[in-house]
Amino acid sequence: MLPPLEDDPRFAEALRHFDACEWLEASDLFEELFFEAVRDEVPLVRVLLQISTGMHHLARGQRNAARERIEEGLRTMGDVGDSRGVDMERVRRVAIGGLRES
Repeated sequence: MLPPLEDDPRFAEALRHFDACEWLEASDLFEELFFEAVRDEVPLVRVLLQISTGMHHLARGQRNAARERIEEGLRTMGDVGDSRGVDMERVRRVAIGGLRES
């Protein structure tokens, strides 16, 4: 049985990468976690995956792909019931900042 999301060391590592603006590393780990997520973990990991992927696209100059992923992440934020200690307002600010750049 897999540990709860917040107990998985990959989740903490992915959040560290997200906070350090290391978008590719963050999105790779969130993608792994997304395929293993269960029940109410899915929306949170989906948001973090979409936004970190969008920010990675933005860093590579792929503005259309960036905008699409970031907008998807923002739309999905309303589905997050348990943020597991993640500062969702900060995540929203990062996403909105990315949209302004795209």
